[in-house]
Amino acid sequence: MPGPKTHDIFYKNLKRKLNSKTLDSFPNYDKYNIFVQGHDFLIYHDFYKKANSKALDEGVDMSVQLQEHKFQEYVYNYLKTAEKTGSIEQEDVRLFIGPGYVMHHLLDAYTHPQIIYYAGDHTKNPEFKTWYHGILENLLDIYMMETFEGIDAKTYKVYKDFEIDKSLISNDLISTIDTSLANTYGFQDGGKMFEEAFQQLSLFMRVMKYDKTGIKRVFFDILDPLTKGSRAFSYHRDFNEVIPYLNLEHEEWLNPTDGRVSNASFLDLYEKALDDGAYIVDELEKICQSGSIHRDDVYSIIPNISSVHGLECEKPFQLKYTKKTNNK
Repeated sequence: MPGPKTHDIFYKNLKRKLNSKTLDSFPNYDKYNIFVQGHDFLIYHDFYKKANSKALDEGVDMSVQLQEHKFQEYVYNYLKTAEKTGSIEQEDVRLFIGPGYVMHHLLDAYTHPQIIYYAGDHTKNPEFKTWYHGILENLLDIYMMETFEGIDAKTYKVYKDFEIDKSLISNDLISTIDTSLANTYGFQDGGKMFEEAFQQLSLFMRVMKYDKTGIKRVFFDILDPLTKGSRAFSYHRDFNEVIPYLNLEHEEWLNPTDGRVSNASFLDLYEKALDDGAYIVDELEKICQSGSIHRDDVYSIIPNISSVHGLECEKPFQLKYTKKTNNK
């Protein structure tokens, strides 16, 4: 998963690529930017209560289920649930699934293989001395903030970008999320978890990412040998640290699961996700506006790919190819 700010910028950049009919149906598009955090909400949920690794792992495990399994089926179940209840007419219900959830998944699927190739697995491995994957994603956030928004990630009050008015979240949205998660994955109270995470995300960004003085960076770096992940947080890092991982020179790299060769840079992958994503959102909104949800229509638009490696969901995989050799 690219970091929260990279997804946030993606959502904002996506708007300029959507057609006019889609934008007309989303007059409040800008107010719902947090929706693009997608399945990562399950990781951020109750983060301040997760002092023990078991509680943290439960949230991660749920998120991984959404990352790797039944992507098409979930999108269809969500839309079909919304159709049956009539909530598909509500803007927040449609914004959550298209520009939000689906676009989070797509950006992950396009960029994640390259991130894994350069920095290792997306999940923490206790045998590694540190979690380079998380560190790289944090650096990408900083790069994207300064490149696309022209802001200093070290001092910018980033948590303000993740605030949302409670009144913008309808009960129908929470009910739709809850029912579709239960029908697809068997999760209970999933809607409540998302609802709580919507409000907790800004606090996560303030506590874990915003670091004007750099004191959190010092603390996280000291703590990292114990947690093997703390260095993945503070935005008080140097902009240039990420440059070696952007592949701006277009060197060849390998998909870590099957060895497919690419010379795309991170920005190439990001732009492709924007172009393909705009088409998907436009087409999905056409279906929603028709008021009639059919499985074949949804499946023809939504690629059934894992957000971890960009390959087919349910396909067994093993991460084989990585450039970094000093993970241990």
